[in-house]
Amino acid sequence: MILVVLVNYNSAAHTLACLDSLRRHTRSGTAYHVVVVDNASTATDQTALRAAAGFPEVTLCFSDLNLGFAGGNMLGYRTVSARWQPTHVFLLNNDTLLQTDCLTELSALLTADPAIGLAAPQMFGAEGEWLESYGFFPTLADKLLGRGLCRLLGLGRHPPRRARMAEHPYPADMVTGAAMFVDAALFERIGGLDERYFLYCEEEDLAWRVWQAGRRVIVVPGSRFTHLGGRSSEPSFGLLREFYISLAYFLRKNFNPVHAWAVRWLFVVKLIFRARRGRHYLRLARFLAQDAPMSFSIRPVAADASLSSDQPF
Repeated sequence: MILVVLVNYNSAAHTLACLDSLRRHTRSGTAYHVVVVDNASTATDQTALRAAAGFPEVTLCFSDLNLGFAGGNMLGYRTVSARWQPTHVFLLNNDTLLQTDCLTELSALLTADPAIGLAAPQMFGAEGEWLESYGFFPTLADKLLGRGLCRLLGLGRHPPRRARMAEHPYPADMVTGAAMFVDAALFERIGGLDERYFLYCEEEDLAWRVWQAGRRVIVVPGSRFTHLGGRSSEPSFGLLREFYISLAYFLRKNFNPVHAWAVRWLFVVKLIFRARRGRHYLRLARFLAQDAPMSFSIRPVAADASLSSDQPF
């Protein structure tokens, strides 16, 4: 049994299209269940989303608070995992459409090779363009030496030089958060997604813990999906600040203090040089230099006095 988790936030049309895509591309012999979590959308969007109740393989779950990416996914997982006891968990963005039978293909691959803990299908954009399904951990070597030299020295896990042409699965530091297919027992053992992240870096953190658990993270070129939100415009200051809050937390959590400090200051210097494009980068640099306190997250909370102003930065 594969548990698919979709998080909806004011995008019911995308969610319903994604559910239809799952139905059309998944063969009848593959057992799966979908939990759709609404992250405190508007009443209008929630009403539209209730059409999903007509799918027998779907459970709807409504949150009164926007829990973010990690929180929404984990609410869905906790809501139904005990009942369905999945063998695999597929954390899938709701603005995606399958191109192949990803559920059957990825479950077969992880079952055949227990060394694989986390996988992602190949991602394409709305216009059919190839998009990177992988990423790199923000290590000191990566930031100081560059990826070309790191590849030459064997530091990190690098995709094939011609990744666009790859036909066979290959390892990567991390995979896209838009479609993460993970062994359910491993997911449970390492604690799932860390809900202290509101937005950003959840996929880095999950992949880091999969590798630390002795399992592999891979991209599967033969499985394919479209990510309609695969390319986005420049985020707002609040979202940029949220990224650095998540980055700083990732560094503090997973790296030793000296390594975390050094990488954080490399990002600070990079932001200072970027200030030619806008003074808000100086504000971000100062914020990150002060270790990007999580109290400034845009996460909705019951008492949010600490989030009411960003004037200190």
